[in-house]
Amino acid sequence: MKEITIITPPDRPGTLADITELLAAESVNITDMEVMEDEVHGIIRLVAAPYDVALRSLTEAGYHALSEDVLLIRLKDEPGAIAKIAARFREPAVNVTSLRILRRVGGWATVGMSTSDNALARTLLTDCIV
Repeated sequence: MKEITIITPPDRPGTLADITELLAAESVNITDMEVMEDEVHGIIRLVAAPYDVALRSLTEAGYHALSEDVLLIRLKDEPGAIAKIAARFREPAVNVTSLRILRRVGGWATVGMSTSDNALARTLLTDCIV
């Protein structure tokens, strides 16, 4: 799965409307979105289809849009499940750069994560990769 991260100035009313209207005008469907802000940046993460149209449109409109490959894993929804996964990355020195719990249903969790080495991470997670 590919995710787009858009870095914006903080506290700028209308930014979310501008971005979503831009994508709607290009017939881009947003399938997942997260909006947050710290004191320095606004951060919008989204998954959209068609992905390439979304990334191109945002970039051409002057947004600082970054592309990121996200691994999807399925874990038992129980205490310590993420700790067990994170421990697999300690010895090969793979950094987790982002992690989000996307869904929790029926005792299972779907988690999206990016790492400093997604190819190696994929081999370390063969038993739970979606």
